[in-house]
Amino acid sequence: MRVAALGLFVVACGGAAQSANDAHGAAGKKPADDDSIADIASREGLPSLGPSAGQSNVGGGTLKLELADKDAPINVDGVPKEWTLVPALVNAKGTPAGVSFKCGLAYDARYVYFAGDVTGVTLRHARRFATDEDYATLDMAAPGGSPVSIAFFAGKPGELAGVVREHGRAVAGAKIVEAEKDGGYTFEAAVPWSAIAPATVRVGLRGVAAFHDGTRAVLATGDGDASAPREMPGLPTAAEEALAEMFLQPKGLLGATPKFELLADVVGDAMKERIAVYDRYLTIVGPTYREGKEFFYRDLGAEVTGLEARDVTGRGHRDLVIHRKFAGATTREWVDVWTFFTDEPTSVFSHEVAVSSGDKRVANEARLGRGEIDVTYDRATGWDATSYNEPTASDTEPVLLPWGQVKSQTFRFDGKTFVKAREVAQAGVARASTSTTTSTGASTSTSTSTRVEPVTPVQRAGGDLSAQLLARYRADRGVAASARPRVDIQVHVDGDARPERVLLFGRDIVVFGPGFKNGTAYAYLTLSQFSDASDIEEMTARDVTGDGAADLVVRGMRHATSSTGARVDSQEMFVYQVKNEIITRVFAIETARAQGGKRIQGLVQLVPGHGNKGFEVDVRPGRAVGWTQQTYPFNQDQPGGSLEPLLLPWGGIDHLRYAFDGSVFALKR
Repeated sequence: MRVAALGLFVVACGGAAQSANDAHGAAGKKPADDDSIADIASREGLPSLGPSAGQSNVGGGTLKLELADKDAPINVDGVPKEWTLVPALVNAKGTPAGVSFKCGLAYDARYVYFAGDVTGVTLRHARRFATDEDYATLDMAAPGGSPVSIAFFAGKPGELAGVVREHGRAVAGAKIVEAEKDGGYTFEAAVPWSAIAPATVRVGLRGVAAFHDGTRAVLATGDGDASAPREMPGLPTAAEEALAEMFLQPKGLLGATPKFELLADVVGDAMKERIAVYDRYLTIVGPTYREGKEFFYRDLGAEVTGLEARDVTGRGHRDLVIHRKFAGATTREWVDVWTFFTDEPTSVFSHEVAVSSGDKRVANEARLGRGEIDVTYDRATGWDATSYNEPTASDTEPVLLPWGQVKSQTFRFDGKTFVKAREVAQAGVARASTSTTTSTGASTSTSTSTRVEPVTPVQRAGGDLSAQLLARYRADRGVAASARPRVDIQVHVDGDARPERVLLFGRDIVVFGPGFKNGTAYAYLTLSQFSDASDIEEMTARDVTGDGAADLVVRGMRHATSSTGARVDSQEMFVYQVKNEIITRVFAIETARAQGGKRIQGLVQLVPGHGNKGFEVDVRPGRAVGWTQQTYPFNQDQPGGSLEPLLLPWGGIDHLRYAFDGSVFALKR
């Protein structure tokens, strides 16, 4: 049948590797419309739809929902010659003598399509369309909707039109077309989504197709039916199938129950995405998310203890509130808010909300409103100003202490991130020493008479650190005073603990700050590998090398011309370290290659390094769309060059891993 090729795009840019977060005081009451699939399952008599939805269609032989090719719409003509049909092998109620049934399912934005091939039954000239005649059924259940059982009665070509019914009534907008064949007949049918699922839900489905021969004998594709939806297998969509085959199965998570599952509109197109946490991985799929073909995942780098979907930024659709717990000598808990400016989430708020060790604990309460977040210290147990000597987080806003200088903080969303709008001070408490740390966990102690909270070099909206240096850069590089940087953040990248200002002007990365080059000069690097500034897709900051300072991760598209004169687009990722006042490239890799409508997408992710110090780069073959081993015009490049290779599904390299050796990311042997 005509189905759209499955694409795959996965990103895993793990969070910071030190400190922790959890659900403590992070959000208050859960919104009434926060669509937990577990809650929906409880209300609707359905199980959590996670494991079966991925597990049921890996390995073949089961019914699948295939995504129809939008450029070649399905023509319901009764002859399913282009379909992939699977046999119904479950004898649900007896064995129909001499009858066999094969069927298939497909879908587009408007319809679910159902095709069948029946052998051993002859179409009659006159039909009453009653249950003592032969007919097919499609039973489906969707989260938030009532299970449905739709009956398909074939007619007689040229004499009698078939009918599609639910509870004895015709389904509005549905149709069925049949065709006779030797020893039986075939049919194709279309049913509007509105008859099957809620208007915004196209994921987390379960279903069974069956053929009834009129004697109460039934051949089905699986167990269960609309009266027993818990027993029906999953009907994963294209993106869910890709998630199962390309991520859950290789990770050994295919049969795992998701720790958290939500249905929520996070990208703002009204359709609900399915957000699930397997182990420590957050995954996202949806009917329109990345055209309904691809999935997203990210390694959260810690135990996930809470997941909510709610409008925190005030942008009119859901954001993700994630609670994490990092275990170590002390356990640290964070709350993060992610929003979706594009189809990849962006962290717009991160705050440590608890530190604990044994029965000792300090905790904060974070009250999340729409566009505003208030953080106050809550309580301390087992610690006081004289006994607390824990390192201070440097890769997120640190926990507020009852004996610290700050009583409460208010953060407001400025359209890009949550910035600190107000801070209420309280008197400090005298103590003998204070500890500070970087994200590596190394701590130092200095003698002091009062507690002084160290500067926290977290990523946030850039302020005016040095108007003179910015003006000098503009003059030196011929950048107009009216030009605005695409990226403008404050984050510690080099020098002392004070954050630098990092900007992306056109193709230039620019760094300056009070502790960088003694606050008297700037450094810049031109990303000359990109032919135009528009080819740079994003620049983010995170400690990838594990040295306690943020590095710069740049993603973008490079263009080349093949030997035949065709344009080839290469998607690439670069990591830059700022050290000793110099911006240096420490890693580069090709993550995808495309030509026309053909594409190779690799699997590249940042995973926590040894001892959760920095990250390593894990690389695996991905998926080919439009190319095969025979038609792909390029060879498998080998690792070790200036640009690490895209791994091909047929290239003979199944896994590469790179670790930072102090200078560059080198291949681990």
